Amino acid sequence: MFAALALTLLASSAAIFVHADPDPTNPGPGDVFIEGQTCSITWNPDTTGVWKSMIIQLKTGNNFDMVNLTTVGIVDGTDATKTSFSYTCPQVTPHSAIYFYQFSSTASANSVWTGRFTITDNMSDIVPPTESTQPDGSAIPWGTGGLVNSTTVASGVTTSSVLATGTTLGTPSATSSVSNEYR
Repeated sequence: MFAALALTLLASSAAIFVHADPDPTNPGPGDVFIEGQTCSITWNPDTTGVWKSMIIQLKTGNNFDMVNLTTVGIVDGTDATKTSFSYTCPQVTPHSAIYFYQFSSTASANSVWTGRFTITDNMSDIVPPTESTQPDGSAIPWGTGGLVNSTTVASGVTTSSVLATGTTLGTPSATSSVSNEYR
């Protein structure tokens, strides 16, 4: 009897700790996007049903002081048939591997990130990140970029006119899996 009760309690407590936030799969290190062309994002969906309203933000900066550049879209992060999002890449400066996406939801205390990638105007105009290590000493290059055509409103929110469309991509980019440790 005691064994059955202990097993039931163990199974119940394990269920409390189970969560499945969306898992960003692209873009990541080595991925390059051209301004004015398609920027695409892919992920594995949230299987708990919590991330119905998933906010995707383009960010820059280090892992501790992230700078929000713009919100590129809000999608259903639980829909296994729609695990990608595409929009027109904005003009940024500098053209470097210092950009990443943050996924968040008002229904979750967690956020998840893609790896860092480059946005540029052409393949020959890419500069290295200005910083080689994070403030904690981690060897993850970074820098702080910005949108070329943006406006900052009184609340401090940066906005941009970015055309966005939700799609399901058939083929992800060459970097098919990105660990959050590389952002």
